Amino acid sequence: MSKKKFVIRYIGRSVEVSKANSSTLVFRIPYQNLFGNTESVKIDNPFIVYILYGKNENGRDVVYVGKSKNGLKHRPKAHEDKFANWTYCYVLTQFRERTFFNDGTIQYLENSLNELITELGFYENTTKLTTSGTANASDEEDCEEYLEEVKQMLDAIGFDLITYKDVVDNDYSEIDEGDISCVVPDGYYYLDRKIKRANKKYKAKMQVASGKYIVLSGSEICSKIGPGLSDNIIDLRNSANIADEVLQNDVSFNSPSAASQFVIGAASNGWTNWKCEDGQMIDVFRK
Repeated sequence: MSKKKFVIRYIGRSVEVSKANSSTLVFRIPYQNLFGNTESVKIDNPFIVYILYGKNENGRDVVYVGKSKNGLKHRPKAHEDKFANWTYCYVLTQFRERTFFNDGTIQYLENSLNELITELGFYENTTKLTTSGTANASDEEDCEEYLEEVKQMLDAIGFDLITYKDVVDNDYSEIDEGDISCVVPDGYYYLDRKIKRANKKYKAKMQVASGKYIVLSGSEICSKIGPGLSDNIIDLRNSANIADEVLQNDVSFNSPSAASQFVIGAASNGWTNWKCEDGQMIDVFRK
């Protein structure tokens, strides 16, 4: 994955990360600063997602993921019942004048981060149950692209949500999402989504058979590549038999997200993109 160039600005003991021609903003704020004068850290957008971070007595990293529609007021300071020794508050937001953040999108982002951190397994996650909320398909696409940039920005200031991805992307078929081989029942599943960067709706069909996730011929494949797509998926798309954005031969994967990324052409969550015939997300099989 290519390295990003970010602008890192120190504001006292806090850090702001941004990027030219991007709406994404990430902050790392010492936890104790949340209780004092935080005027030097100016966050104009009231909609934020945040990650509290600390280490327990055994030296293990502890986190909590939350959201707020009132900025830093109250919410990030209300979780000492989860853990008593928070060190940092990482704040994820956007420039207010060019934002897609709202009630639905911050809930979707909170849920996606919670799921990712849980699947990583090397953080002690104190977050309670979250849900994907009311974000529509267009919002979800914005969120997935936003998260890919956020993970790079967080990594630049010492919070790692990429190690897991770096390991599993060695093979396009090995995007490890836990013990999923017996989670989704054998059968047929569907993806129907408008992709904004192509200004077009794409439809695909997937067969699940004996733990394999097979994108079937006749599925529509978005030719315009978006953020977060691994080099291995790009190579596979280049070598696949695709004519006029229509797949000519079946292609098999080991996870629903790998199959989804192949179709959409960007980082994506297959658990929410692939749906049963009745419209339910296949995420229902993980509940």
